[in-house]
Amino acid sequence: MNVKLPILILSTVIACTGCQTAKKVSSGVSKTTEKVKSLVGLGEAKIPEIDKKGVVDVSKATLEKLEQMKINMPTGQWVYIENDLQGFYTLQNKSTDGNILYLRLNCKITTQKTSFSIEDKDGKELLKAHDPEAGQVQFLIDNKNYGNPFDLVNAKKMPTFKTALSKAKSIKVFNNAKLYTFANGKAELLEKPVTCN
Repeated sequence: MNVKLPILILSTVIACTGCQTAKKVSSGVSKTTEKVKSLVGLGEAKIPEIDKKGVVDVSKATLEKLEQMKINMPTGQWVYIENDLQGFYTLQNKSTDGNILYLRLNCKITTQKTSFSIEDKDGKELLKAHDPEAGQVQFLIDNKNYGNPFDLVNAKKMPTFKTALSKAKSIKVFNNAKLYTFANGKAELLEKPVTCN
């Protein structure tokens, strides 16, 4: 009988048992690592989801996920974005052509001015309130002209404008021969307080 054969079999069994143990330990470590990453926010972040009311919390979202959310944002309705960690709240409406209307009607800090801005799909600002170089701006709520209620001269028109907005189906903004059109879905969100500049 060859003595080397049982020693070879025994060493192979020990080696394989060691392999299994090492495999179990490393697999347990990687699962634990993933749990820790997700707890401290280093794991795979999800795109923030907009709830049925049109509200989304972006407090823990990465910049990349915010960009993805912006691309996939529904059109024709208001979306209220809240970031409790940074104390930042915004209200935006994306048109079918990708332009985004930001309205700041109810400021969290009441001493700040109401305003609006419009950006194109790449985030370039096209128009904003209180811009002396913008020229004449007209808001058409269901095709009724309200002028520019954000202009300080027309500040008294703001309550009437807000009331019309709460019931409107469409919002159009006309400036320098350009017409920006937005559907007014989830208009109840216009009541929510936002961060104003």
